Amino acid sequence: MRQGFFNLTELSVSNNTATLPRCGLCGLSHGCHSPRMKPTGKGKRKVLVVAEAPVALEDLKGKQLIGEAGQVFRNLLRSIGVDLDRDCWKTNSVVCRPPNNKTPTEKQIESCRPNLLHAIKTLKPHTVILLGMSAVKSLVPVVWKEGVGNGLGKWVGWNIPSQKLNVWICPTYHPSYLLRTHNDLLKKIMTGHLKRAFRHKSRPWKEEPNYKDRIEVITKPAQAAKVIKEMIHKGSCVVPDFETNCIKPEEEESEIICCSLCQEGKRTIVYPWVGEAVDATVQLFKSPVPKIGANIKFEDRWSRRKLGVGIRGWYWDTMLASHVLDNRAGITSVKFQSFVRLGVEGYDSHIKPYLQSSGKKRLNRIKELPIMDVLLYCGMDSLVEWEIFRSQQKEMEREFS
Repeated sequence: MRQGFFNLTELSVSNNTATLPRCGLCGLSHGCHSPRMKPTGKGKRKVLVVAEAPVALEDLKGKQLIGEAGQVFRNLLRSIGVDLDRDCWKTNSVVCRPPNNKTPTEKQIESCRPNLLHAIKTLKPHTVILLGMSAVKSLVPVVWKEGVGNGLGKWVGWNIPSQKLNVWICPTYHPSYLLRTHNDLLKKIMTGHLKRAFRHKSRPWKEEPNYKDRIEVITKPAQAAKVIKEMIHKGSCVVPDFETNCIKPEEEESEIICCSLCQEGKRTIVYPWVGEAVDATVQLFKSPVPKIGANIKFEDRWSRRKLGVGIRGWYWDTMLASHVLDNRAGITSVKFQSFVRLGVEGYDSHIKPYLQSSGKKRLNRIKELPIMDVLLYCGMDSLVEWEIFRSQQKEMEREFS
């Protein structure tokens, strides 16, 4: 019987977003004609459009998206049968005009964010279209704590089914970018983004999914081994995932901490890497049961090094599939894919600091975490990887059929 990291006697099974706008900190309301501009539009199709900030004409008239860039946007919408004033509500990431139409600062966007959240809460749209980086910086950090970065490129085109807000978040380019570039291809791409956004007829979730409740923590090796053998007998796709104390198994004192297995999304188990459970996992890896993973070379490398066997029957790698479907940089990780495809927020926020390597041996601090936190995190990885796979598979069927 193989030994592992865990001592079996050890085992037993906020949101800081501001709610009030900080107009005093921002100061823009003192220098414009239409301070704190309210959302406008009838919103018959339950879509909220979020632009950047009012320009001079919009500030003067108290109405969003009537300037030159706004007319470009309205024409795009007309081409797909949408009337902006009738079908949508309109607001901005910053609701007061910055001097000389300057791009809003981070401080201004953050100060004004509660206005956008209030609009979403009051109007109850099922879809929110974000025009440009300022709009992305205004809303996405509410539901994604990893940071949006400085580039719009990785965000445009996604239809994010936000679990926290229960809206479709659909970032695209700001129409002023079309004005500056005069690029027909970009116009076509943005039109495609808008078409997809307006296909939504309702909120993404009738009931917010609870992935953690679907994870079965098994602390007894014999019980875990029994379930693993049942999975082998069933023969359908399994998603294995390791949590380890470093990235490379060749490091001195490297260890597998635990393993999770998700079989077709119907059953997800996670167990400490010890005893009969390890032996049963080896049997699974040797079996022809199809395997799905994210960056499959990681689990395969660890298995070869620690168990002396490669993992047989790899069927799908969500990282490779991400590249096939979309070759943008920075979008292939499990965490990003689970957010843009499933609306899952960063479930690793409390775990991530402990997964960073430290010291000359390049070991991380995973052993400092409560055991249950590690197990649930590992189980989440397997389960969301399965859900990402299903989403990618459906997209490929649409794109390449």
